[in-house]
Amino acid sequence: MRKLIATICLVFLCAGSAFASGFSIYEASVRANGVLGAFSAYADDASTIFYNPAGLGGLEGINITGGATIIAPRSSFRNLSPLAPVGQETKMEKQEFLVPNFYGSYQITNNLTAGIGVYAPFGLGTKWPENWVGRGSSIETSIETLFVTPSVGYEFSDTGIGNIRVGAGLRIAAHGKVKLSRAVTNFSPEGTFALDGDLKEPAFGFNAGVQYEPTDKVTFGFTYRSEVTTEFEGDATFQNLSVGFPSSAQGGAEITLPASYVVALNVEPIEGLRTELDYVWWGWSSYDELAIEFDQPIPALGGSTIVNERNYNDSWQLRFGAEYTELPVEGLTVRGGIAYDENPIRDRYVDPTLPDSDRWLFSGGLSYQVTDYLAVDASYIFIRAKQRKVTNTHEGGIDGVYTTYANLPGLGFTLNL
Repeated sequence: MRKLIATICLVFLCAGSAFASGFSIYEASVRANGVLGAFSAYADDASTIFYNPAGLGGLEGINITGGATIIAPRSSFRNLSPLAPVGQETKMEKQEFLVPNFYGSYQITNNLTAGIGVYAPFGLGTKWPENWVGRGSSIETSIETLFVTPSVGYEFSDTGIGNIRVGAGLRIAAHGKVKLSRAVTNFSPEGTFALDGDLKEPAFGFNAGVQYEPTDKVTFGFTYRSEVTTEFEGDATFQNLSVGFPSSAQGGAEITLPASYVVALNVEPIEGLRTELDYVWWGWSSYDELAIEFDQPIPALGGSTIVNERNYNDSWQLRFGAEYTELPVEGLTVRGGIAYDENPIRDRYVDPTLPDSDRWLFSGGLSYQVTDYLAVDASYIFIRAKQRKVTNTHEGGIDGVYTTYANLPGLGFTLNL
């Protein structure tokens, strides 16, 4: 029965796990994708609303930027448990996800600029064959989110020590959806358990930042994003399960998205070459447990509330990007980047809902100035996760080796008026 309780819990728990780095989307702008998001000190377009709202203070006129990134994750699992032949490999079914973004800013005075951004900071999904060895942990997961962030930035110029910009924004989680399913293998015949959940109501947080530009060749940046506490509720369905389970029930959980901060340095060593290094910290250790509440007692689970430990670690990212404008082709800018992303999930909590691990990221990108006002932006990111071997996993998990990579092409535009 203890294992069964864990199996049922995990359907809700993966909603929380899915907001870790594997489902976190830092690719919030096609231009910034070209430098792998190393954009918190420079931030020269309206997507600064996401990366550092202080950058708004340096924008002139009207700036509009938008686009979309296609995320194509691929993953496989090599079994090490006795549940199936050791060494058997299963591939995750191929899926592609379209992640849009849109930002706009307006210069109110010489020093004050306001803007608004719409983006998806968490999302994606996984889908495994219905009869695979890990079906008791996960068959299908789908996560959607949409944030809206009105922001303002102000520049203190001619201070005698350089330019100082400050900014802040209100982060509004306006939409969220979770779909999850898995088999319950403790019965013969097997049962199924699924969840279709939505964000109960909008959730709020904030971001704030500062940029300090002592010279026109060097800029320091700092960004802070607060926690956002979201509440999800949904319908759980139980099929082919024994006495003690209703055919359906409503359940919910409160999930706190972690705080994070960015420390950034931008340097222009030679004319036309801009380089930036960003350190990003995520406070995932605040996610130590998840309480799940059903709207009715479920006899087989021993009540209507279940608490399960998560015990995540804090994590960090290091992002480096560069762009170059002094090219033979007038109006062309090229970009590139490299990053390392540490995963917050401990080995014993890894499951196929989120087969994540530490990973390397590589990027390239370009912009072409079509007219005085319009530029077309393109980017490509390749993500290679380290192989993740998990043994003695938490209740409901399976032992094995996960191999994961992803391709992320993007296309967008930037309009300056």
